[in-house]
Amino acid sequence: PGKMNGRPSFDSMAECCIGAYPAQTSGACFAGMDSPPTVAPTTEADKKWFKDPESNDFTTGTCINDGPVPSGYVAYGTNAECCAGEYSTQITGACFAGMANAPSAAPSSVDDIKYYPDYDTDYEAATCLPGKMNGRPSFDSMAECCIGAYPAQTSGACFAGMDSPPTVAPTTEADKKWFKD
Repeated sequence: PGKMNGRPSFDSMAECCIGAYPAQTSGACFAGMDSPPTVAPTTEADKKWFKDPESNDFTTGTCINDGPVPSGYVAYGTNAECCAGEYSTQITGACFAGMANAPSAAPSSVDDIKYYPDYDTDYEAATCLPGKMNGRPSFDSMAECCIGAYPAQTSGACFAGMDSPPTVAPTTEADKKWFKD
């Protein structure tokens, strides 16, 4: 509060934080407010998917992203990831069928799971999703999908999204290779 010689003045602390510290990433200015603003998703990409708390019947259960993730619930980046994580044994396929761009069929066993590229996400952040999507290539494994769909991805996001992502270093003594200095 108050005015300082040669410095701009603002009507509120929020306006000051926005006007005087537009590039501040720490949030320190806003944190100094009596009632600091809360963090909320700002884009569709920021919203997380979770099991619908009102889906009491597993056979018809679905996933939603229309609010904060309830305490104790797992948050997923996409609807497909949520369906695969929460309803992987759902015989009816209701969760996948309820998606805006539903895969053509739910897998009947783990061996039947296919992966398709998530073209709805930025290339450098994209991964492969379980299931099949009409009009998109289908791969037998997530690794094959990452290699086939994202060959120039430099972020490694696709491989990092795997349950057991590959590593860049040998993982056992037998994997080590020796070379001449």
